[in-house]
Amino acid sequence: MSSSLPPSGKRNPLGFDELIAILVAFGTMGAIFFWVTGRNPDRLNARSWQFPAVFSQPAAAPDNLKILTPVPPSSDVRSPATILLPSQPDIVPVAPLGPVLPVFPPMGTIVVPQEPIGRSTVPPVIIKPKAAKPKVGAVKLSDVPEKYWARPFIVALVDRKIFTDLSDNKFRPDETMTRAELARLIERMSDKEPSRKPINFEDVKDKNPAASAIDGSVQKGFLKGYPNNEFRPTKDVPRVEVIVALASGLNLKQEQNTSKILQVYTDRKKVPKWAVNKVAAATKAGIVVNHPKPTLLQPNKTATRAEVAAMIYQAMVKKGKVPVKPSEYVVEPLKSSR
Repeated sequence: MSSSLPPSGKRNPLGFDELIAILVAFGTMGAIFFWVTGRNPDRLNARSWQFPAVFSQPAAAPDNLKILTPVPPSSDVRSPATILLPSQPDIVPVAPLGPVLPVFPPMGTIVVPQEPIGRSTVPPVIIKPKAAKPKVGAVKLSDVPEKYWARPFIVALVDRKIFTDLSDNKFRPDETMTRAELARLIERMSDKEPSRKPINFEDVKDKNPAASAIDGSVQKGFLKGYPNNEFRPTKDVPRVEVIVALASGLNLKQEQNTSKILQVYTDRKKVPKWAVNKVAAATKAGIVVNHPKPTLLQPNKTATRAEVAAMIYQAMVKKGKVPVKPSEYVVEPLKSSR
């Protein structure tokens, strides 16, 4: 008969073989534990241990966020152990723009200054000096009307500062001109180099305001003196002397058909013999200007300021210094004399 008593609750003591198996198991686990921790000592750091939220207290968030990543496949450890790695940005760090700031920002932070940092230099303010307005400006001469016959010549010479003796915007076109005044105009008009020796005129002292102009006009070959070593600076200059002076200074060649050239003048017989060749050369060159009739030369008449201005301008046209100004009073040689 089987026994009806319940089995006893007492355990039989472990046998020797079972104890040996337990020790071997614990020893193997310890060896694995120390082998793993030896390869990565940071695993023993208490900060890396993770406990269930039930047993842990809220802690301050670390400065750098970290994520749990599994052990790489190449690792020999096949346990669910975790490795703590710092999070990496998804983009490639970009060097800070501009110069390095005194305070170093965290790694991977892009610092863009609000304004470019650099040596600010204010460009100097360049103030251009205002050009001095010409004294004559648009050349407003109260005694030279718009339709005055010599106005184009007068305005051009006043604008070029050849005529400077103006007062109250008056040119005084009908006034006569002295030899000294003619010398001043020639000196301003001509840039010719002196080619003659100076002459010490008895009636031109060094203190004379026109002394240098007289010397220059003589040395450049425009004007000559009178007998007895006189220049006669205060003498009114006749028209024929103005024409001869310009022809001489410009070195106009002597014309062979002089008589034919002078046929253009109705008063040609009044031309002095010593001036015939020079008057003919000046006529052929287009320097002679006659008003009111181009055919009336009036060689011995005292020259007016307007007449001298017109003929000086024509001399500058001959030298190519000024443009031609059409005028019905500029004498043109007869076609048969060309």
